[in-house]
Amino acid sequence: MRIPIFFMALVLGMAGTAAASGPDGKLLARLLAWGDHDGARAHLAATVSEPALHALHRTHLEGLIARQQGRNADAVALFRSVLVIDHDFVAARVELSRTLLAMRNFEGAAHHLDILALNANDGIHSLAQSGLDHIRANRGYGAQMHFSIAPSSNLNRGSGHQTFNAGGLAFAIDPGSRQTAGMGVTIGASAYNSFILGNGQALVASASADLTTDIEGSRAEQISLNAGLSWQGRVGGARFAIGPIINATFSAFEPHLMRYGLSGDFAASAGAQNLVGLSFTALGQDYASETYRNGFRVLAGAQLTHAFMPALRASVETGVDIERTQSAHLDRNGIYGEVRVERDWRGGFSTSIFARYAREQYLGNYPGTGAPRVDDRLSAGVTVSNSQIDLGGFTPTLGYSYTRQFSNVSFFDHDSHDVTFGLTKAF
Repeated sequence: MRIPIFFMALVLGMAGTAAASGPDGKLLARLLAWGDHDGARAHLAATVSEPALHALHRTHLEGLIARQQGRNADAVALFRSVLVIDHDFVAARVELSRTLLAMRNFEGAAHHLDILALNANDGIHSLAQSGLDHIRANRGYGAQMHFSIAPSSNLNRGSGHQTFNAGGLAFAIDPGSRQTAGMGVTIGASAYNSFILGNGQALVASASADLTTDIEGSRAEQISLNAGLSWQGRVGGARFAIGPIINATFSAFEPHLMRYGLSGDFAASAGAQNLVGLSFTALGQDYASETYRNGFRVLAGAQLTHAFMPALRASVETGVDIERTQSAHLDRNGIYGEVRVERDWRGGFSTSIFARYAREQYLGNYPGTGAPRVDDRLSAGVTVSNSQIDLGGFTPTLGYSYTRQFSNVSFFDHDSHDVTFGLTKAF
């Protein structure tokens, strides 16, 4: 990035954290510019004597020195260590983003730049936007793999009841369609290639493949293939992306569902520490054998994210999910709302908790019941990770969620407990 973030990081970060007793950021910047590393260390020792605060600033200073000497991997580790001690230390997040950019770790840099973009300081906000522009202009191509394990008390989301009432009669529900426990496994890969168009715009081609199965072998393997082409750019301070997408799903290696359509999103700052996001997806749906389900699906949502501080962010999201088929009892109008809170803690721990409500109102009478189906779904969960645990560049993530669905059609009335274990990029 062609902006003076080195000086800004020192002045805003070091002086801001240590207040009146902190080091002189301008002097440290000059000493480092002259290559006088011992002088910078001596100044820090003379101005910050409190042990914990000195350790914080000394770790950050050593990261700056490593960065200046071209030891980027060491610098990344040091800046991450600073954020473990104090996750609100803006200078370390700025320099960590800068170093990750130098290493072309665009996913990691974007993670921290997105957080910095919610900063109340105009200088830091502009710095983050410039960094995100830099990623868009230099991203090039990349690929990654992902893996997750998902034990569940209700793997197939089947009914929790033994009978289904229709036409005044009670029918036994097949055991395979009732509530079951299981262990799901997903492994996949994704790749992208960016084509720079100039003026902050780019075309990004992407593709992914996922294989999902269960260890018990009680259900068929599912393969999902995805591809898309996205036109991405910026209008003022807002960012947009729009383009065609296609998805093919196979069950037991036989064609099951083809989806194709258009997807887009829009994000813009709304005052200090706020980000507004809009998204939509419109898809045609063609089923290989269940042709009565052919039709279309439209999803649209709006999200507001607010950063109370760099380490504490909350978001509220609401949206609609509309589907039309060849059968009236499968046509539905859905709405949902979700609240999520993300928190970074000392020691490298990060948590994310959410609560979600969704309602699906079907249009035609469900066969045998004389009334349309109505589902109300409540879910809540938590995800925990620790940035100090690095498994070859990946961090393990553990999640738990509980879902309770109330339906006037007992076949779809159920609850489930889900535990997930995955590996994500070490940001």
